[in-house]
Amino acid sequence: MKNRVFTCLLALLLLAGLGLFLLPQRETSAAEKRDLMTNEDLSLNSTFVMDAEKVMKDQFYGRDIITKAYYQLKTLLNRPFSSKGSEGGLSGITYTILNENVIEISDGYLINSVPLFDDAKAYLTTSRGYNVQEFVQHYPDIKTYVYFPTRLEEILDVGDGLNYGPQYRSSFIAQLGDKVTWDELKIENVEDYQECFYKSDFHWNGRGAYRGYSDIIRMIQKDFAIEDPRPVEQEIVYTDYGFHGNIASQVGSLGEEDHIIDLKLKGIGDYDYTVNGVPADLNTTKEDYALNGNNTPYSDFDYYFGDNAFERIFDFHQEDRPNLLIFADSFTNVTQEWIASHFNKTVIIDLRARGEDFDLDAYIRNYDIDILLVTQYYNNLFFNGNMYIPFN
Repeated sequence: MKNRVFTCLLALLLLAGLGLFLLPQRETSAAEKRDLMTNEDLSLNSTFVMDAEKVMKDQFYGRDIITKAYYQLKTLLNRPFSSKGSEGGLSGITYTILNENVIEISDGYLINSVPLFDDAKAYLTTSRGYNVQEFVQHYPDIKTYVYFPTRLEEILDVGDGLNYGPQYRSSFIAQLGDKVTWDELKIENVEDYQECFYKSDFHWNGRGAYRGYSDIIRMIQKDFAIEDPRPVEQEIVYTDYGFHGNIASQVGSLGEEDHIIDLKLKGIGDYDYTVNGVPADLNTTKEDYALNGNNTPYSDFDYYFGDNAFERIFDFHQEDRPNLLIFADSFTNVTQEWIASHFNKTVIIDLRARGEDFDLDAYIRNYDIDILLVTQYYNNLFFNGNMYIPFN
Protein backbone atom coordinates (compact mmCIF):
# COMPACT_ATOMS: atom_id res chain seq x y z
CA MET A 1 0.00 0.00 0.00
CA LYS A 2 2.79 2.41 0.95
CA ASN A 3 4.58 1.65 -2.32
CA ARG A 4 1.42 2.45 -4.29
CA VAL A 5 0.96 5.78 -2.49
CA PHE A 6 4.61 6.65 -3.05
CA THR A 7 4.33 5.69 -6.73
CA CYS A 8 1.21 7.82 -7.17
CA LEU A 9 2.83 10.84 -5.49
CA LEU A 10 5.94 10.44 -7.61
CA ALA A 11 3.81 10.23 -10.75
CA LEU A 12 1.88 13.36 -9.77
CA LEU A 13 5.10 15.29 -9.12
CA LEU A 14 6.48 14.11 -12.46
CA LEU A 15 3.33 15.22 -14.28
CA ALA A 16 3.35 18.56 -12.49
CA GLY A 17 7.01 19.05 -13.40
CA LEU A 18 6.42 18.14 -17.04
CA GLY A 19 3.41 20.43 -17.11
CA LEU A 20 5.60 23.38 -16.18
CA PHE A 21 7.68 22.75 -19.28
CA LEU A 22 4.80 21.88 -21.66
CA LEU A 23 2.18 24.48 -20.73
CA PRO A 24 2.34 28.11 -21.99
CA GLN A 25 4.98 30.07 -20.06
CA ARG A 26 5.21 33.69 -18.92
CA GLU A 27 8.26 35.61 -20.10
CA THR A 28 8.03 38.36 -17.47
CA SER A 29 6.71 39.01 -13.98
CA ALA A 30 4.92 42.35 -13.75
CA ALA A 31 4.90 42.13 -9.96
CA GLU A 32 8.64 41.52 -9.63
CA LYS A 33 9.64 43.69 -12.60
CA ARG A 34 11.96 41.07 -14.03
CA ASP A 35 12.32 38.55 -16.85
CA LEU A 36 11.45 34.94 -16.01
CA MET A 37 13.36 31.84 -17.03
CA THR A 38 11.62 29.91 -19.84
CA ASN A 39 12.32 26.80 -21.90
CA GLU A 40 14.07 28.97 -24.48
CA ASP A 41 16.79 29.71 -21.90
CA LEU A 42 17.67 26.02 -21.60
CA SER A 43 20.63 24.51 -23.43
CA LEU A 44 22.39 21.17 -23.10
CA ASN A 45 25.44 22.25 -21.14
CA SER A 46 26.86 21.99 -17.63
CA THR A 47 24.21 24.35 -16.18
CA PHE A 48 21.18 22.54 -17.66
CA VAL A 49 20.01 21.04 -14.35
CA MET A 50 20.34 24.34 -12.46
CA ASP A 51 18.64 26.26 -15.28
CA ALA A 52 15.80 23.72 -15.43
CA GLU A 53 15.27 24.17 -11.69
CA LYS A 54 15.07 27.96 -12.22
CA VAL A 55 12.45 27.45 -14.96
CA MET A 56 10.36 25.33 -12.59
CA LYS A 57 10.60 27.97 -9.86
CA ASP A 58 9.70 30.80 -12.24
CA GLN A 59 6.85 29.02 -14.00
CA PHE A 60 5.12 27.45 -10.98
CA TYR A 61 1.35 28.04 -11.12
CA GLY A 62 0.27 30.81 -8.74
CA ARG A 63 3.89 31.65 -8.00
CA ASP A 64 3.37 35.39 -7.40
CA ILE A 65 0.59 34.75 -4.87
CA ILE A 66 2.50 32.03 -3.02
CA THR A 67 5.79 33.96 -2.99
CA LYS A 68 4.15 37.13 -1.69
CA ALA A 69 2.31 35.19 1.02
CA TYR A 70 5.54 33.48 2.05
CA TYR A 71 7.48 36.71 2.47
CA GLN A 72 4.63 38.38 4.31
CA LEU A 73 4.43 35.40 6.69
CA LYS A 74 8.21 35.46 7.12
CA THR A 75 8.06 39.15 8.02
CA LEU A 76 5.16 38.57 10.40
CA LEU A 77 6.91 35.74 12.25
CA ASN A 78 10.32 37.43 11.99
CA ARG A 79 11.96 34.08 11.31
CA PRO A 80 14.81 34.49 8.80
CA PHE A 81 16.52 31.72 6.85
CA SER A 82 19.68 32.27 8.88
CA SER A 83 20.92 35.14 10.98
CA LYS A 84 24.26 36.55 11.88
CA GLY A 85 24.94 39.50 14.14
CA SER A 86 27.69 41.95 13.28
CA GLU A 87 29.72 43.04 16.29
CA GLY A 88 31.34 46.42 15.88
CA GLY A 89 31.90 47.62 12.32
CA LEU A 90 29.13 49.80 11.00
CA SER A 91 26.81 50.24 14.01
CA GLY A 92 26.73 46.51 14.76
CA ILE A 93 24.08 45.89 12.10
CA THR A 94 22.19 42.63 12.41
CA TYR A 95 21.57 41.03 9.05
CA THR A 96 19.97 37.97 7.48
CA ILE A 97 21.52 35.88 4.71
CA LEU A 98 18.71 35.14 2.23
CA ASN A 99 20.88 33.35 -0.31
CA GLU A 100 24.42 33.53 -1.68
CA ASN A 101 23.64 36.80 -3.47
CA VAL A 102 21.32 38.71 -1.13
CA ILE A 103 21.42 39.95 2.47
CA GLU A 104 18.49 41.47 4.35
CA ILE A 105 19.00 44.15 6.98
CA SER A 106 16.40 45.68 9.27
CA ASP A 107 12.97 46.86 8.04
CA GLY A 108 13.08 44.64 4.94
CA TYR A 109 15.96 46.41 3.18
CA LEU A 110 17.83 44.12 0.79
CA ILE A 111 21.47 44.48 -0.27
CA ASN A 112 23.80 42.40 -2.40
CA SER A 113 26.14 40.01 -0.62
CA VAL A 114 29.42 41.55 0.50
CA PRO A 115 32.36 41.45 -1.96
CA LEU A 116 34.74 38.62 -1.05
CA PHE A 117 38.40 38.42 -2.00
CA ASP A 118 39.15 37.26 -5.50
CA ASP A 119 42.53 37.47 -7.26
CA ALA A 120 40.99 38.48 -10.58
CA LYS A 121 38.86 41.20 -8.93
CA ALA A 122 41.81 42.48 -6.95
CA TYR A 123 43.83 42.82 -10.16
CA LEU A 124 40.91 44.43 -12.00
CA THR A 125 40.37 46.88 -9.14
CA THR A 126 43.98 48.03 -9.22
CA SER A 127 43.92 48.28 -13.01
CA ARG A 128 40.73 50.33 -12.99
CA GLY A 129 42.23 52.77 -10.51
CA TYR A 130 45.36 53.14 -12.62
CA ASN A 131 43.15 53.64 -15.69
CA VAL A 132 41.88 56.89 -14.14
CA GLN A 133 45.47 57.91 -13.45
CA GLU A 134 46.25 57.21 -17.11
CA PHE A 135 43.65 59.81 -18.05
CA VAL A 136 45.53 62.38 -15.97
CA GLN A 137 48.77 61.47 -17.75
CA HIS A 138 47.14 61.83 -21.16
CA TYR A 139 45.30 65.04 -20.27
CA PRO A 140 47.19 66.83 -17.48
CA ASP A 141 45.31 70.09 -18.04
CA ILE A 142 41.93 68.50 -17.28
CA LYS A 143 41.03 68.41 -13.58
CA THR A 144 39.93 64.89 -12.62
CA TYR A 145 37.52 63.81 -9.86
CA VAL A 146 36.16 60.46 -8.63
CA TYR A 147 33.00 60.03 -6.55
CA PHE A 148 31.86 56.85 -4.79
CA PRO A 149 28.07 56.42 -4.24
CA THR A 150 28.76 54.15 -1.25
CA ARG A 151 26.61 51.03 -0.84
CA LEU A 152 26.22 49.33 2.53
CA GLU A 153 27.54 45.98 1.29
CA GLU A 154 30.90 47.65 0.60
CA ILE A 155 31.39 48.52 4.27
CA LEU A 156 29.19 46.13 6.28
CA ASP A 157 31.15 44.22 8.92
CA VAL A 158 30.34 40.52 8.53
CA GLY A 159 33.16 39.38 10.81
CA ASP A 160 36.41 37.47 10.22
CA GLY A 161 37.54 40.03 7.65
CA LEU A 162 35.30 38.46 5.00
CA ASN A 163 34.09 41.73 3.48
CA TYR A 164 36.85 42.82 1.12
CA GLY A 165 34.99 45.95 0.01
CA PRO A 166 37.16 48.43 1.97
CA GLN A 167 40.36 46.81 0.65
CA TYR A 168 39.12 46.96 -2.94
CA ARG A 169 38.33 50.65 -2.54
CA SER A 170 41.70 51.36 -0.89
CA SER A 171 43.63 49.62 -3.67
CA PHE A 172 41.61 51.57 -6.26
CA ILE A 173 42.27 54.90 -4.54
CA ALA A 174 45.97 54.09 -4.13
CA GLN A 175 46.33 54.09 -7.93
CA LEU A 176 44.76 57.51 -8.47
CA GLY A 177 47.76 59.61 -7.46
CA ASP A 178 47.79 63.05 -5.87
CA LYS A 179 46.32 64.86 -8.90
CA VAL A 180 42.94 63.10 -8.68
CA THR A 181 40.46 64.43 -6.11
CA TRP A 182 37.92 61.95 -4.74
CA ASP A 183 35.01 61.91 -2.32
CA GLU A 184 32.34 59.46 -1.22
CA LEU A 185 28.78 59.26 0.08
CA LYS A 186 29.18 59.06 3.86
CA ILE A 187 27.26 56.13 5.34
CA GLU A 188 27.72 56.25 9.11
CA ASN A 189 24.95 53.87 10.15
CA VAL A 190 22.00 51.87 8.87
CA GLU A 191 19.69 54.89 9.15
CA ASP A 192 21.94 56.80 6.74
CA TYR A 193 21.70 53.94 4.28
CA GLN A 194 17.92 53.70 4.54
CA GLU A 195 17.61 57.45 3.97
CA CYS A 196 19.64 57.27 0.76
CA PHE A 197 18.71 53.98 -0.96
CA TYR A 198 15.65 52.05 -2.05
CA LYS A 199 14.56 49.01 -0.05
CA SER A 200 15.20 46.42 -2.71
CA ASP A 201 17.05 48.21 -5.51
CA PHE A 202 20.77 48.97 -5.56
CA HIS A 203 20.20 52.55 -6.77
CA TRP A 204 20.05 55.56 -4.49
CA ASN A 205 16.73 57.34 -4.16
CA GLY A 206 16.22 61.08 -4.69
CA ARG A 207 17.47 61.92 -1.19
CA GLY A 208 20.66 59.90 -1.57
CA ALA A 209 21.18 61.31 -5.04
CA TYR A 210 20.86 64.86 -3.67
CA ARG A 211 23.53 64.15 -1.06
CA GLY A 212 25.77 62.76 -3.79
CA TYR A 213 25.10 65.73 -6.06
CA SER A 214 25.88 68.16 -3.24
CA ASP A 215 29.15 66.35 -2.45
CA ILE A 216 30.18 66.44 -6.11
CA ILE A 217 29.44 70.14 -6.58
CA ARG A 218 31.26 71.08 -3.37
CA MET A 219 34.23 68.94 -4.39
CA ILE A 220 34.53 70.66 -7.79
CA GLN A 221 33.72 74.05 -6.26
CA LYS A 222 37.07 74.02 -4.47
CA ASP A 223 38.80 74.41 -7.84
CA PHE A 224 36.20 76.12 -10.04
CA ALA A 225 33.88 79.10 -9.54
CA ILE A 226 30.51 77.37 -9.83
CA GLU A 227 27.29 77.90 -7.88
CA ASP A 228 26.44 76.18 -4.61
CA PRO A 229 24.23 73.07 -4.73
CA ARG A 230 20.71 74.15 -5.69
CA PRO A 231 18.05 74.01 -2.96
CA VAL A 232 15.19 71.53 -3.13
CA GLU A 233 11.92 73.04 -4.30
CA GLN A 234 9.79 69.88 -4.05
CA GLU A 235 10.10 66.22 -3.08
CA ILE A 236 7.96 63.91 -5.20
CA VAL A 237 7.04 60.46 -3.84
CA TYR A 238 4.93 58.16 -6.03
CA THR A 239 2.97 56.40 -3.29
CA ASP A 240 0.35 55.14 -5.78
CA TYR A 241 2.92 52.87 -7.41
CA GLY A 242 4.87 50.32 -5.41
CA PHE A 243 7.79 48.48 -6.90
CA HIS A 244 10.28 45.74 -6.07
CA GLY A 245 13.79 46.44 -7.28
CA ASN A 246 16.66 44.60 -8.90
CA ILE A 247 17.86 42.94 -5.69
CA ALA A 248 14.38 41.70 -4.78
CA SER A 249 14.18 39.83 -8.08
CA GLN A 250 17.11 37.65 -6.97
CA VAL A 251 15.03 36.17 -4.13
CA GLY A 252 11.56 36.53 -5.63
CA SER A 253 10.63 38.87 -2.79
CA LEU A 254 7.24 40.52 -3.14
CA GLY A 255 6.78 41.36 0.52
CA GLU A 256 8.39 44.81 0.77
CA GLU A 257 7.17 47.49 -1.63
CA ASP A 258 9.02 50.71 -2.31
CA HIS A 259 8.19 54.00 -4.05
CA ILE A 260 10.10 56.18 -6.49
CA ILE A 261 11.42 59.34 -4.81
CA ASP A 262 12.40 62.29 -7.02
CA LEU A 263 13.31 65.91 -6.29
CA LYS A 264 12.68 69.14 -8.14
CA LEU A 265 15.45 71.71 -7.60
CA LYS A 266 15.21 75.49 -7.81
CA GLY A 267 16.91 77.46 -10.56
CA ILE A 268 17.83 74.69 -13.02
CA GLY A 269 17.30 76.94 -16.04
CA ASP A 270 16.83 76.18 -19.73
CA TYR A 271 19.04 73.88 -21.80
CA ASP A 272 19.30 71.74 -24.91
CA TYR A 273 19.52 67.99 -24.36
CA THR A 274 20.44 65.19 -26.79
CA VAL A 275 20.69 61.41 -26.42
CA ASN A 276 23.03 59.73 -28.89
CA GLY A 277 22.79 62.85 -31.03
CA VAL A 278 18.98 63.05 -31.05
CA PRO A 279 17.07 65.86 -29.23
CA ALA A 280 15.25 64.43 -26.20
CA ASP A 281 13.20 65.38 -23.14
CA LEU A 282 14.08 64.06 -19.68
CA ASN A 283 10.48 64.43 -18.52
CA THR A 284 8.84 62.10 -21.06
CA THR A 285 9.03 58.87 -19.01
CA LYS A 286 8.53 60.77 -15.75
CA GLU A 287 5.23 62.24 -16.94
CA ASP A 288 4.10 58.85 -18.24
CA TYR A 289 4.98 57.22 -14.92
CA ALA A 290 3.02 59.85 -13.00
CA LEU A 291 -0.07 59.04 -15.07
CA ASN A 292 0.20 55.29 -15.55
CA GLY A 293 2.94 53.83 -13.36
CA ASN A 294 5.20 51.18 -14.86
CA ASN A 295 3.47 48.46 -16.85
CA THR A 296 6.72 47.03 -18.24
CA PRO A 297 8.71 44.15 -16.69
CA TYR A 298 11.65 46.43 -16.05
CA SER A 299 12.83 48.21 -12.93
CA ASP A 300 10.78 51.27 -12.00
CA PHE A 301 14.06 53.13 -11.47
CA ASP A 302 15.25 52.45 -15.03
CA TYR A 303 11.83 53.23 -16.49
CA TYR A 304 11.34 56.48 -14.55
CA PHE A 305 14.84 57.92 -14.89
CA GLY A 306 15.44 56.66 -18.43
CA ASP A 307 17.60 54.16 -20.24
CA ASN A 308 21.37 54.00 -19.89
CA ALA A 309 22.28 55.65 -23.17
CA PHE A 310 25.85 55.71 -24.44
CA GLU A 311 25.97 59.50 -24.92
CA ARG A 312 23.96 62.29 -23.31
CA ILE A 313 24.80 65.97 -23.77
CA PHE A 314 23.45 68.99 -21.89
CA ASP A 315 24.08 72.49 -23.23
CA PHE A 316 23.09 75.24 -20.79
CA HIS A 317 24.70 77.94 -23.00
CA GLN A 318 26.69 79.37 -20.09
CA GLU A 319 29.89 80.25 -21.95
CA ASP A 320 31.62 81.64 -18.88
CA ARG A 321 31.49 78.24 -17.13
CA PRO A 322 33.65 75.14 -17.58
CA ASN A 323 32.74 72.07 -19.68
CA LEU A 324 32.34 68.71 -17.94
CA LEU A 325 32.83 65.11 -19.08
CA ILE A 326 31.29 62.37 -16.91
CA PHE A 327 32.04 58.65 -17.18
CA ALA A 328 28.87 57.35 -15.58
CA ASP A 329 26.40 54.55 -15.05
CA SER A 330 22.72 54.52 -14.01
CA PHE A 331 23.40 56.28 -10.68
CA THR A 332 24.01 59.47 -12.66
CA ASN A 333 20.55 59.29 -14.24
CA VAL A 334 19.04 60.91 -11.14
CA THR A 335 21.58 63.70 -10.82
CA GLN A 336 22.49 64.44 -14.44
CA GLU A 337 20.32 67.54 -14.89
CA TRP A 338 21.24 68.86 -11.44
CA ILE A 339 24.98 68.53 -12.03
CA ALA A 340 24.86 69.79 -15.62
CA SER A 341 23.10 73.00 -14.53
CA HIS A 342 26.37 74.19 -12.96
CA PHE A 343 28.33 73.97 -16.21
CA ASN A 344 28.30 75.17 -19.81
CA LYS A 345 28.27 71.83 -21.62
CA THR A 346 28.13 68.44 -19.92
CA VAL A 347 28.90 65.26 -21.84
CA ILE A 348 27.85 62.01 -20.12
CA ILE A 349 29.30 58.74 -21.42
CA ASP A 350 28.22 55.26 -20.31
CA LEU A 351 31.12 53.04 -21.35
CA ARG A 352 29.06 49.87 -20.94
CA ALA A 353 27.26 50.85 -24.16
CA ARG A 354 30.21 52.24 -26.09
CA GLY A 355 30.98 51.16 -29.63
CA GLU A 356 34.41 50.20 -30.89
CA ASP A 357 34.67 53.53 -32.70
CA PHE A 358 34.56 55.66 -29.52
CA ASP A 359 37.12 58.43 -29.91
CA LEU A 360 38.00 59.93 -26.51
CA ASP A 361 40.32 62.57 -27.93
CA ALA A 362 37.61 63.80 -30.29
CA TYR A 363 35.23 64.32 -27.36
CA ILE A 364 37.90 66.17 -25.38
CA ARG A 365 38.69 68.38 -28.36
CA ASN A 366 35.19 68.96 -29.76
CA TYR A 367 33.65 69.90 -26.42
CA ASP A 368 36.70 71.67 -25.00
CA ILE A 369 36.52 69.60 -21.78
CA ASP A 370 37.87 71.24 -18.61
CA ILE A 371 36.78 68.68 -15.99
CA LEU A 372 36.46 64.88 -15.83
CA LEU A 373 34.17 63.25 -13.27
CA VAL A 374 34.12 59.47 -12.77
CA THR A 375 31.12 58.38 -10.72
CA GLN A 376 30.03 54.75 -10.85
CA TYR A 377 28.43 52.04 -8.73
CA TYR A 378 31.17 50.04 -7.00
CA ASN A 379 30.51 46.84 -8.96
CA ASN A 380 31.15 48.75 -12.19
CA LEU A 381 33.91 50.93 -10.80
CA PHE A 382 35.93 48.04 -9.41
CA PHE A 383 34.99 44.88 -11.28
CA ASN A 384 33.47 45.67 -14.68
CA GLY A 385 36.12 45.55 -17.39
CA ASN A 386 33.76 47.31 -19.80
CA MET A 387 34.15 50.50 -17.77
CA TYR A 388 37.79 51.11 -18.73
CA ILE A 389 38.43 54.55 -20.22
CA PRO A 390 39.69 53.83 -23.76
CA PHE A 391 42.60 55.85 -25.13
CA ASN A 392 43.36 56.50 -28.79
